[in-house]
Amino acid sequence: MITRRVTFLIGEDGLAAWRLAKLKTLAGYFRSVTILCNLSQRKQASVEHPMRIMSLSALPGDLCQLLIEGSDAELASMVLTNFIDEHATLISGGKRTVSFSPTTYVSLPFAVQRHRLTNTQLDKHALLGEFALQVSKTESLSQEDIFNAMYKRESVSSTCMGHGIALPHVMLAGITQAHILVATSSEPLDWASSRGDVTRIVGLVLPTPPIREQIVAFSCFSQQLLDDTFCEYLTENNDIDIIETIILHALNVPFG
Repeated sequence: MITRRVTFLIGEDGLAAWRLAKLKTLAGYFRSVTILCNLSQRKQASVEHPMRIMSLSALPGDLCQLLIEGSDAELASMVLTNFIDEHATLISGGKRTVSFSPTTYVSLPFAVQRHRLTNTQLDKHALLGEFALQVSKTESLSQEDIFNAMYKRESVSSTCMGHGIALPHVMLAGITQAHILVATSSEPLDWASSRGDVTRIVGLVLPTPPIREQIVAFSCFSQQLLDDTFCEYLTENNDIDIIETIILHALNVPFG
């Protein structure tokens, strides 16, 4: 079974009914099944049912994907990518079409330093050490201090959340702003947990005391990791830009 994904952001005018009807028509030319997934709201529906897609309540700026599965998914992806490119902000289709930075489209209500490792072959300890090193470059704490704090946290209990995702996290005095690591592993990584190995690592280093926005955002994010569908979005996408955008959307909690 061939699987292709077309990732995009909903435009200012949302998903107009006539666009959904056209999408249904185009998808109907192929033997593949096409599902529209609203990654921001963790809802999905077949494009064969435009009324169900309208019930997803897609809002401007929502991160969405067309998930295309079938023997002719490659050809369907090419056609549907062109359609999406005309009516939304295309992030990626069969191949990356334009340069893309997640923070261009998603801004958080607090400062955050982002660190990324793509298809790393580092083991758990080396990965935590690399994260600590990256954080130490813009903070007064040393790599050793940060790593020791993270290692101590892991010794209490593994931060593997299950579903192939780990969430190593600490709060430290001397840290001035939030740091987030988004990492993908080239092979399943032993995280010393009965919940299994991991392929996605989301690391957090927060100041203490953290500000309210940070507490709410990261608490909500950790809760979302209990949701099977949300975890599938993280583990089934291989493009680290897409993974980071999903995470930023999940952290972007509205405040009133």
